[in-house]
Amino acid sequence: MPTGGKVGARARGLRDGTLFLMAETARKSEVARELLDCGRMFYMENDMANTNIDLNLADSIAMLEQILEVMPQDTEALKAVYGAYAKSGESERAFDYLKRLAEVASSLGDGVTLAFVRQEFPKFETTYPSEVAARLARLRALEVEAPAPRAADASDCEPTPKTTERDISEELALAWRLYEDNQLTQEEYSSVLHDLTEVSTNEVDVPVTVLHVLNDRGFTQMNRIMTYLSTRAGVPYLTLSNFELEERMAEALPMEFAGRDGALPFAFLGTDLLVGVLNPFNHDLVEMVESETGHRCHTYLIGPEDYDAALERLRNLNRAA
Repeated sequence: MPTGGKVGARARGLRDGTLFLMAETARKSEVARELLDCGRMFYMENDMANTNIDLNLADSIAMLEQILEVMPQDTEALKAVYGAYAKSGESERAFDYLKRLAEVASSLGDGVTLAFVRQEFPKFETTYPSEVAARLARLRALEVEAPAPRAADASDCEPTPKTTERDISEELALAWRLYEDNQLTQEEYSSVLHDLTEVSTNEVDVPVTVLHVLNDRGFTQMNRIMTYLSTRAGVPYLTLSNFELEERMAEALPMEFAGRDGALPFAFLGTDLLVGVLNPFNHDLVEMVESETGHRCHTYLIGPEDYDAALERLRNLNRAA
């Protein structure tokens, strides 16, 4: 009769071989993918319950990571790997998988998993204080509360007022870039995160940006930051006070792009549109402007005070139109 150790080894060998075949087949067959999903659930339930199959923590991690090679967006497997690494004391690997889980859950709109991630991130504040703060701030910014269903009535014909909370994910990413590249100290970075998240929930008539926050805080190295942004992003730094805004600028782009999103049209160059921006790394915004206007856009970095003055001039043109 085989000993317990041999039974465990045989079980592991059978498990690994079966899972490998299932994984290989799943790449070619949707039916097999369903089988793999069933296998994932079986092994996770039994591994974590310490059943008769002699599987240790390392075996469980290896098995789950093999599943993730085939099904990289499997949130249950990601959560299980995170838990396994946390249990084994490998905090760095656990944190990596928690970040990956957060990204997948965000892309899938998985509110339950996002709630789990928000609960887990504070456990790493001591080791990764700045990154945890950035991740939690980004999750708060992306959190959208679904409206309760109701019966349709005449009020449905009226425009729905927009929420005052703004999507500041690109600004949070910019703040993290500045911190990573030693343009901000940890204290400055934490202050910027605090102000961004706080101001984003208020009603303000200018974009909520890192540059505005730094300027309002009296940051003494604004010229250095502007030079860094211009050089790193490859976007020229420009002063809009040198430009007389033409009347057609008021109709070039909806005002919310300038007043809310940080993209201000100030001139045409042939058929191309010149646009002042406050975050030169926000490429999605440029694509939105080009899609909205039908014009190719050239972006220029603008300082916050200069931008606000030009925004007021643009609003005056819009009111006069």
